[in-house]
Amino acid sequence: MVEVVIFIPGIMGSELFLGEKEDANRLRIWPGAISELFLPYQNMEKLLDPNLTVGDIIRRISVSTQYDSLVDALITCGFTENAEAPTLRVCPYDWRKDNALAADVLAGHITFMRKAHGPEVVINIVAHSMGGLISRYFLESGKFSEKTHPGFANIRRLITIGTPHRGAPIALHAALGQMKRLFLSAKQVKRLANDPQFPALYQLLPPPAEPFLWDSNLASRLSPVNLYMSHISKKLGLSSANLDKATAFHAALNIANQPAGVDYFCFVGTRQKTVSNIRYDFNNYEYTPPPIVETEDGGDGTVPSWSASVSGMQQLLVGGDHGSLYKPKEVLRDLAFLLGKGGVLAGSADDAIRISVHDEVVLPLQQVSLILFISDRTSLDADIVVHKLIDQDGEILENPAKIYGFAVKYSGPAASSISLKFIAPRYPGAYEIDILINHKSASECKFILFVQSPLL
Repeated sequence: MVEVVIFIPGIMGSELFLGEKEDANRLRIWPGAISELFLPYQNMEKLLDPNLTVGDIIRRISVSTQYDSLVDALITCGFTENAEAPTLRVCPYDWRKDNALAADVLAGHITFMRKAHGPEVVINIVAHSMGGLISRYFLESGKFSEKTHPGFANIRRLITIGTPHRGAPIALHAALGQMKRLFLSAKQVKRLANDPQFPALYQLLPPPAEPFLWDSNLASRLSPVNLYMSHISKKLGLSSANLDKATAFHAALNIANQPAGVDYFCFVGTRQKTVSNIRYDFNNYEYTPPPIVETEDGGDGTVPSWSASVSGMQQLLVGGDHGSLYKPKEVLRDLAFLLGKGGVLAGSADDAIRISVHDEVVLPLQQVSLILFISDRTSLDADIVVHKLIDQDGEILENPAKIYGFAVKYSGPAASSISLKFIAPRYPGAYEIDILINHKSASECKFILFVQSPLL
């Protein structure tokens, strides 16, 4: 009996190209060039082309490791990606389009594994963020079965990392043009999200039954408001077509339809300020979007803790930010256990410190929230240092220069984490944040912070 792993990434986590896969000169549209993290993204019109083709998952962006770290950990566990009959397969997909289409892509990978390894193969799905919703659609919608898609009956577990099982309120802010993401400005995010060809971001909204949107008018007493009612969605200027696609997608997700013999396990992000609900005065609407209000320790910065699991699922709380929730050694250690590889991946050393930053992309001189996970220390005497790795033209610096640093001191009861704030560097570029004790790095993994031009 062979156990295999299929990994499916989150939204924006797959490459998109202009041109067919066989074309050696095809143009990569997503992700953008490293300089476009600091300067305006140049391929917005092309990103709106529905005929783009899918490449690989995004393994890294220049000096910043993305899904590479997770793939490397799975390979360390003994799974093989590059083989005639691989035991590790990644599932990139067009993250702009209806997630029901992405489920068809996942189905193809599952059938491939079934054919490659035979009827006794055990299939494990590991999913980050939106990938978990796509996986549940495949398992719960009733549109897939062993009869129509061989391999369906071979799935034994679904492991989700930071998946918004009950939706993410922040998706509404994104659809309203209030949130920038990676290479895209807030206006570009809004344009992409509201294009009827690309409903995926709307499918991250909480479903109609989730009371996440509250009327803040005094007379309403914080009554919940149904975003999917036409008079509400019109008032906010939302796409009715994409809301319909979101409604249909959510209707197909039902934990009661979890296939027998398939275990669900969720890693739930915590300790970051997170949009957990949205309040808006609908009686005094003045054509301004609702304010962005974050709850301390509300989730992973994107997905609130209340949404990252559903009753009946096993769950494990993990301190960290959404974009790198799959990187902590504790997560990788427990992931190895779940995949039958217990003891292969060690957890953090007792003296290790992990850095988690609320936002990966910030503006110059913006206040940045940082959390140090310090392994129940009673004292800490260290220095945070910031080095510039890439300039605003996208050029990697041969000798990264220290921009500044500041001391961190703590003494008191055993603490698992310390919250800090600092000011981002003045000039656009990529910066490495590290923590030093006695002039030596003490961080489990350094954090890469991108400072973006304020002109975006």
